[in-house]
Amino acid sequence: MLEINNLENWTKNYFSKPENQEKAKKACERYDRLMVKNIKRQLNSGAEKISLEQACADDPGKCLEKTKYETIPFVKIGDKKGELKINLLEQTTEFIEEK
Repeated sequence: MLEINNLENWTKNYFSKPENQEKAKKACERYDRLMVKNIKRQLNSGAEKISLEQACADDPGKCLEKTKYETIPFVKIGDKKGELKINLLEQTTEFIEEK
C-alpha cells in the first residue's frame, strides 16, 4: 500500500520524474488521436456541428478515459484508504476514498 503524507507534494514529485513526463506526453498524444477518430466518426455520420462533448460520450470501451487516467488502487492518506486517480493530461491527482 502506498502511503502519502501530502498529496500536492506527491503529485509534483510524480510529474517531475522523466519517465512519468514521458508517460503523460504519450497519453496526450493517444488522447488526441482518439478524439480525432471520434470527431471523424461524427463527420462521417453526417453531423452538421462537431461536438467535443459528444466525441467524448461516443467512446466505446471508455478508451479516452483509460488513456487519460492512471489508477493506483491501494493508497493511504492519513487514516483514510482508497485509490488514487492520476490525470495524465492535466497532471493532477484525485484521491477516491473507500466506502
